[in-house]
Amino acid sequence: MMRLFIAVLCSLRPSHGFTVHSTRSAKRCISIDSPCRRDLRAADHASFLYIPRGGATSTQVSLVGPAAASVLAGSVAGAIGVGVAFPLDTLKTKAQLLGPEASGMIQTIRLIWNTEGLGGFFGGVKGMMLGQALIKALAFSFNTLGISLLSLYYPQLSQTLILLIAACTAGALTSFAVAPIERVKVMMQASNTYKNEWECIEAILRTEGFMGLLGRGLGPTLAREIPSYGLYFYTYGLLSQTFNIGPLSPMVFGALSGMACWIPVYPIDSVKTLVQNTAGEEGHVSSWSVCRKLYNEGGIGAFFDGLTPKLLRAAVNHAVTFAIYDAIMQSLMPPAA
Repeated sequence: MMRLFIAVLCSLRPSHGFTVHSTRSAKRCISIDSPCRRDLRAADHASFLYIPRGGATSTQVSLVGPAAASVLAGSVAGAIGVGVAFPLDTLKTKAQLLGPEASGMIQTIRLIWNTEGLGGFFGGVKGMMLGQALIKALAFSFNTLGISLLSLYYPQLSQTLILLIAACTAGALTSFAVAPIERVKVMMQASNTYKNEWECIEAILRTEGFMGLLGRGLGPTLAREIPSYGLYFYTYGLLSQTFNIGPLSPMVFGALSGMACWIPVYPIDSVKTLVQNTAGEEGHVSSWSVCRKLYNEGGIGAFFDGLTPKLLRAAVNHAVTFAIYDAIMQSLMPPAA
């Protein structure tokens, strides 16, 4: 336990000097089991997510520790990314809630415009941007820290396994922040009843208590976030290591990773949306009852309502997120001259 605590502290401290992102530089270490060698091995795995512009073998001057840099970069990038793509997320949520009434993306756009105006596309955007700042800060920092710790204490694990375990763990831990934030977002997008996010939160607490805010939809949120974050970070890392398209890499790979992680878990997201949109007076609504209702009303296709705007939203959101994340990380941890 003490070793784990020390490792966490070390990952947060600023780096004095150089951090070498290549196991080939491990020859500089005196002992094969020295802390220097272990740190290099952990850094090599961590670079699978963040690759310096000079390449994975370049030296790097760190203005802050990697975990602290990930917190800052992830929070800013997450907030801006979700804000830019929020109208597409609203289209997705409306399509999931309306079902057959929303026969296409154009019709859904017209429906929102005619009934709610321009503001209807941005219901809950302020709370979601603040929430995503927290969610992405947690996700990127948990993933970075997980890779470092697993590489340090379980070096016998393959790189693929380390990356997947770290990413899935990040998804599980962030789910406890995602569930209440998305509960408010869904209810704000579903209706223009609430003037702002705080009024929506007050209504939930008044009718359902804290468990209604924190717990409703937590099960499907966990079922969605764990595999999707595994695909998200691993796909981005794999693309980054396999291809190099210059400055466009973070944007293009972010877009592809975002779409790839959503396709297999989208039916779970449809169930989660309907579970979280139920009011407290309706009592407990289980995920299984929602699954049965969806299937009885529309078959398998009902689980994929709103998929097109969701994939477009994922591409825009994660392209912006990774581009900004990479830019901030380049500023905080620039390659040495």
